[in-house]
Amino acid sequence: MKFTNSRLGFFLLSAFTGLLVGTSTVALIESVGFLQNLLFGETVSDDLSQLQSRFSGWSVLLVPILGGIGIGIMLRLVPGQRFHGIADVMEASALRAGRMDVRSGITAAFATTLSLGTGAPLGREGPAVHIGASLTSWLAEQFNLARSQSLTLLGCAAAAAVTASFNTPIAGVIFALEVVVGYYALRVFAPVVIAAMGAVIVRHSVYGNVPEFTLPDYQIGSLWELPAFAILGFAAALVVQSFIYLVVFCRAGYDRVALPVWLRPVFAGVFIGAMALYYPLALGVGYEGTALALNENLPLALLAGLLIAKVLGGAVALGSGMPGGVFSPALFIGAMFGGVFWYAAQVLPVELSSQGVYSVVGMAAIASAMLGAPISTLLIVFELTIDYDLVIAVMLAAAMASTFMQLMPHSSFFRWQLARRGVNLNTGRDQGLLRTKTIDEFVTQNYIRVEQGATLSAVESSMYAHRRYIAVVIDEQGDFVGSLSTDELAAGVVSNREASCTAAMNAAGHAIPHSTSLLAALQFLNELDTNYAPVTKTGDDSEEVVGVIYRSDVLKALYEMMRAARSEEYGVT
Repeated sequence: MKFTNSRLGFFLLSAFTGLLVGTSTVALIESVGFLQNLLFGETVSDDLSQLQSRFSGWSVLLVPILGGIGIGIMLRLVPGQRFHGIADVMEASALRAGRMDVRSGITAAFATTLSLGTGAPLGREGPAVHIGASLTSWLAEQFNLARSQSLTLLGCAAAAAVTASFNTPIAGVIFALEVVVGYYALRVFAPVVIAAMGAVIVRHSVYGNVPEFTLPDYQIGSLWELPAFAILGFAAALVVQSFIYLVVFCRAGYDRVALPVWLRPVFAGVFIGAMALYYPLALGVGYEGTALALNENLPLALLAGLLIAKVLGGAVALGSGMPGGVFSPALFIGAMFGGVFWYAAQVLPVELSSQGVYSVVGMAAIASAMLGAPISTLLIVFELTIDYDLVIAVMLAAAMASTFMQLMPHSSFFRWQLARRGVNLNTGRDQGLLRTKTIDEFVTQNYIRVEQGATLSAVESSMYAHRRYIAVVIDEQGDFVGSLSTDELAAGVVSNREASCTAAMNAAGHAIPHSTSLLAALQFLNELDTNYAPVTKTGDDSEEVVGVIYRSDVLKALYEMMRAARSEEYGVT
């Protein structure tokens, strides 16, 4: 028995995964901070607000442009001219049994360091999850893990990356199950928890056990205030929808002017540099600005300015192809939006809580809508702030934001990214599983071949003699022409037994190419309302029949795959 087939062995592998991914995430955090300090000056990562007083405008403007040039050069070299992120991890989990290219993770590490280190207003947590997923995919290949083990290890990577990024082990575990793995099961839960604990060890060894944000003792003023929090959740969904459409608009603009992909980050760098002249707090992950908003240290004008700057800057950066995540931007945007909403809510005939309360609630609402993970978001906010007194307000706003997102065109930023590539996770992971398996192993040779000029009576005799229900018709050169079943033969024989078999056959379009997925084959058979289809292989100048696929075999394969998947995921048979 393989080492990883035992529970103890896989637990040890999960612990190693947590340590490995935790280390890679901390290395990413440190490398981004090092590059920021190198380019913007010492301690800049802790005090971006002092950029204007310590550097000339040209210096602040130039660094993001140089970053854009570097990212553009890298874009020319990466396959597909795009960097990967959490959406790709979700796709790998749903459609590719958790397998990813480890080279994409290495590329993402360097690209993210350059992007965030030069001021791109994006997050590091999404790339950290992708980097960790790439590493664990490599581990899965080395240990030749089964599908269920590969998916579990992918969840371990996601949990470890979020834990090491935010110091939020509980949220990291739930995020991995809610967003990446896609289901909750004890056999998955335990390894993911172990991986998160490994990441905690790494995080605490480097940074200590301190919350990311320290807040005053906030309290909700009155239960009459709950409608205001619900409205805040609805408004947060509108903000996130606007953010997604801005990214779409930026991409469409670049496409409309036919700007080369590698030049787009340069133009984004110009915009980000100009933005930094007025709102330096919006640069990078933005934790300093988020902390100031949560502690009520920003006036209305600055809250609104930073909100607009982060939304526009993030959309321009993502639209240009710059690597980075939306975790941290969502927290930043939410903190600013909540503060602005508090000022607008003064018109309500109720006693309002303090501005900081609304910043905390806004942070949860925007993040929940952006990520499409309300449970994870609630826990992230709690663990980031260590403040459970606002639980009712945070839960209500996050629930409203997630609900309204489901009623809008894009249910989350990640699902919008997947939809752009034609991947729809709403159809379920079962369909994703069917896409991973082709019809090749279900092709049968239970058919006969007949010449194009054969009569229906001759075909009938041949099918009876060979006890076959399908006849494939070929021409003089041996190329595929069509097919007919006993039902179609019977209908033709009633009309004229001596007519050519071509009169009753289905044309060549009734065939399925080999290596078609089971899902596509089943959809094809359903659309034609048929119980069979010839399977063909196209050559240089001809189309050759390699066998026949039956609907009953496809349905049997579907049942067996679903039963095996349920057994793997939930331990049932």
